[in-house]
Amino acid sequence: MMKTNSLRTISGIKLVSAVATLLLMAGSAQASVIDLGPASGYSGFFFGNVNAASDVEGRLAVGGNLTGGFDIGYRNAYGSTQPSLVVKGGVSLTNSSGGPAGTVYNGPNTDIDTNAGIGPSEASWVPGALNFGQIVYGSSLTARDWQYGSAVQNASYLDFGAAKTQLSSLSTQLASLSANGSFQALPGSGGLKLTGDGSDNPQVFNLGNTSLATTITLENVKAGAHVIINSTLSNVVLSGDYGGHQVNSSDALAQHRDRILYNFSNATSLNVASFINGSVLAVKADVIGSGHLEGTLIANSLSAGPNGRLELGYEPFVPTTPVPEPASVALMLAGLGAIGLFSRRRSQAQA
Repeated sequence: MMKTNSLRTISGIKLVSAVATLLLMAGSAQASVIDLGPASGYSGFFFGNVNAASDVEGRLAVGGNLTGGFDIGYRNAYGSTQPSLVVKGGVSLTNSSGGPAGTVYNGPNTDIDTNAGIGPSEASWVPGALNFGQIVYGSSLTARDWQYGSAVQNASYLDFGAAKTQLSSLSTQLASLSANGSFQALPGSGGLKLTGDGSDNPQVFNLGNTSLATTITLENVKAGAHVIINSTLSNVVLSGDYGGHQVNSSDALAQHRDRILYNFSNATSLNVASFINGSVLAVKADVIGSGHLEGTLIANSLSAGPNGRLELGYEPFVPTTPVPEPASVALMLAGLGAIGLFSRRRSQAQA
């Protein structure tokens, strides 16, 4: 016949196992993290070809071929050990005449905050105090020795197919979020006013097929909150005023630029024709533009437009932090309470 103490031990094991299950459930019930995944740390991440840009201040990833030369990576963080340019296909750092064009850098060689300004004019370390960057390429490399620091041939360095699947899933997930912010078309040429609910939660604005070729202003969004702007447009033109052009601008769009994500889940074409504060997720879009995007641009391709070439700034997107939802907290408290109750009863039985 089994002893009473053995029965208590088995009951205790079952209870602890049940509590462990509750705690695991609580952990899995946390709110989803908004994170750019494989595109994190890049100014531009493209699945197809790139043939032109004004410059790319941070790192650049290209899933097809890079067929034009321009400066890359001069705002990379000090001490970065990652390649500045990753191309699955061929790299040609040349101009339309076939001559050399552009240089691949890897940030400053002194400890400088490279995110303390916006644009080349505020990068005081250019051109005299820059490290040269590494290129990882797939099929071929056409460049002069002075255009880069080192080069490695490795077409598998990034899995662009898996990255596209992951980022497409993120875009779909964001597009399905319920709005907790509202938007209003202001009279005349006032543009769109986006008004948040003032909470710590990501502020979600679902704009449908409303034109974005206009000014956008942001109100009642708490400092540090993330902003998700969903649009269902297939042809997107960004040609209005999207916040201040200086790193210390006081308007809300500028102050949230490292936490703003424009999600163009249906877009097949994107024209960035002005200064944009925030990152853009447009997995299927072919991009042109003569403006500046201060964030990460994720798209299918990038090429020269009829009015010039796009500049991609250096403003890494800050991912959201997972916060336990109320149901998670309740499960955790229940589990801890059960452990406490079992401990008390066991102590009383042994006394």
